[in-house]
Amino acid sequence: MAVAAVLAAVSGDLSALSVAATASMWGVSAEEDRLGLLLAGICGLNAWMLWQVLRGPALPRAEGLPRGVVWLRRLLYVNVAGDLVLWELVDELSGTVEYVASLVVWAATVILLARVVSGVSALFRAIALALGLIGVLTPALLRFLDGPGLQVISLLGLASFGWMVMILVGQRRDGRWSSATIDIGRIALVVLLAFPVLNLAFQWLLFDGPVLVVNALGVFHTVWLARTAHELAGPAGMPAAETATRPATGRGPRPIAAVALVLPLVVVGAEEGARFSFTGADEACRERIRSYADTPPQDRRRAFLCLARNDTYAGGPMFPEDLPDQRILAHGERLCAVPGVEERRELLRRAGGSAGAGELGDALEFLCPDVVARQRADEAREQAERERELAAWESEMNARCVDPWPKLRARRQGTAAYLLFEGGGYDVFDDRDSTEGVGGDIFKAIDDGFIDAAGSSAAITTDGENAPMCLTVKAFGAAPPLRLKGWERVVEVGVISRSGRLVVPPYPEGGDSGAIKPLPNLAVDGPGRYRMRVYARAFEWNEDDPDAPVEEHLIVVYPGRSATKVVHRPWR
Repeated sequence: MAVAAVLAAVSGDLSALSVAATASMWGVSAEEDRLGLLLAGICGLNAWMLWQVLRGPALPRAEGLPRGVVWLRRLLYVNVAGDLVLWELVDELSGTVEYVASLVVWAATVILLARVVSGVSALFRAIALALGLIGVLTPALLRFLDGPGLQVISLLGLASFGWMVMILVGQRRDGRWSSATIDIGRIALVVLLAFPVLNLAFQWLLFDGPVLVVNALGVFHTVWLARTAHELAGPAGMPAAETATRPATGRGPRPIAAVALVLPLVVVGAEEGARFSFTGADEACRERIRSYADTPPQDRRRAFLCLARNDTYAGGPMFPEDLPDQRILAHGERLCAVPGVEERRELLRRAGGSAGAGELGDALEFLCPDVVARQRADEAREQAERERELAAWESEMNARCVDPWPKLRARRQGTAAYLLFEGGGYDVFDDRDSTEGVGGDIFKAIDDGFIDAAGSSAAITTDGENAPMCLTVKAFGAAPPLRLKGWERVVEVGVISRSGRLVVPPYPEGGDSGAIKPLPNLAVDGPGRYRMRVYARAFEWNEDDPDAPVEEHLIVVYPGRSATKVVHRPWR
């Protein structure tokens, strides 16, 4: 990967103005002073690069330039235009055409530059030409090859550096090129060598400034190409310092040319997919996020981007993965301006994303903490109001149920309203017994008509469903009187408590069925065998009072070893 990046850079694919445009777009989403100063420096560097490119030939035009020199200058200017914007415009039409065109132009430039440089031996030219062609052809091979030999082929790309070193040596011996041009070429060579290493080294940093700097320094390669073309106008063998004293016929930069180069950037736009390294593929960023109060101001936008790019509970990221950071930040600002939670979720859906209200609030807190704080305060008040209403309703429902045996006190007892789910029925069981496959079956209880008991649980059917009923439980140390009067069904079964517990399930928050208030553990003697007697009777439905209980059950439990089922009063 590192070698491939170097090859792309050497072949003139740094796209200098694209880096500048990307840097300016990143500035929208980063307000830190250090990044602002860095972007100002990058803008200055790009301004210097444009001045060097547009200033025109610094030397007088020599009469009767060799045909090879003329074509080389044209090719060098095409490469400069490609670095600035041309290749990106072609890539908008076809990536394959852009790749082939840039490769052919650079290959021709390599050949002509090796031939035009004077003051060197034929062997020197041959070696430079060989290294240059190897460096040009290697990227093409890498597009079609794979497997064990890939790394070996990739190393051949280093020949491009050898070619550039030899060309710089040749320029110094030739005399047409100034020492400034050669020094800029040396800087460009160092940047190209450092490009893959620094990109890999800075991938783990939360601040993308170093990577941005490395990419922006690619302008030195563009400037070297432009100055090499400019100074080719001088006669071979004449030092650039001497020819520079002669009257210049070159033209300065033209504003129209500058506008013509910059306007296409509106079409090309910033580098696609530009992101902070803190986000995107950095799945561990969530682990580094602290609370809003503990997050420094300069890191809060990155925290939002991290949460916005990581998977939500629904399984996908909050925003589409192909959105650049600046677009996500813009969407975040819009979400902050929307007043309601559901309105925010709808706006997020229209942006192509999704998230729960809590997840969205956690992310937006880093962009607009005041808005989220008000939202959470409203939610807390609404939740408190719902809890008060629920508590009042539960109290009212429990007040409708009374103990049917008030004078017969048990060691443990309790009365509560019991909410029935669809299908009705409930269980009495040992909630700490993990034995599998042993217990009462509600379907068997339905077949029986009332109750099924096995092991440490009993399943009891009800006449009603999706409605409240009254349930009283009483636990005795010995068998109480039978008392059948007033009850429509009375059945007694045997159950086991392995852990010393026999309970009725409570009504869970947000659940569907259970006792509205806690009822006591009925295994009064701890682990062992018990007898369970269940009484049941139905009430007339009151259409004017839909919350009125439609049924009443009484559960009596006492120690007893028998597992025999006894029907004291069958359903009539």
